[in-house]
Amino acid sequence: MKKILVVDDDPVVQKLLGETLSRDGYQVTVAKDGIDAMLRVRADKPDLIVLDIMMPHFNGYEVCRNIKQDAALKTIPIILLTSRGKEVDPRLLNVMGIEYLHKTAQPQELLAMLEKTLGH
Repeated sequence: MKKILVVDDDPVVQKLLGETLSRDGYQVTVAKDGIDAMLRVRADKPDLIVLDIMMPHFNGYEVCRNIKQDAALKTIPIILLTSRGKEVDPRLLNVMGIEYLHKTAQPQELLAMLEKTLGH
């Protein structure tokens, strides 16, 4: 069972993503902000991270930077979620090896991206 870390400060999004991914057979852990995310990434070594951008403490970009600069963590795939359309430069994410999805995407889109990213 693949381990997915969901990082979002919105409890509704946490619940929705957690239920959706669990139903599809993933083991889901939730982090409420960037600091919590870094602690859980180091402790749990997830197979993939679904990461909100706008969060308190560390935002999603800071979490990405910390993960990608850590030799033990840098290969963990990341899917960034955002509610803002012009917030993310897809060219930068491509260089960093990070996927991007808008929060209004349907659950099937997220699941398809997860499967593609995890190589299913």
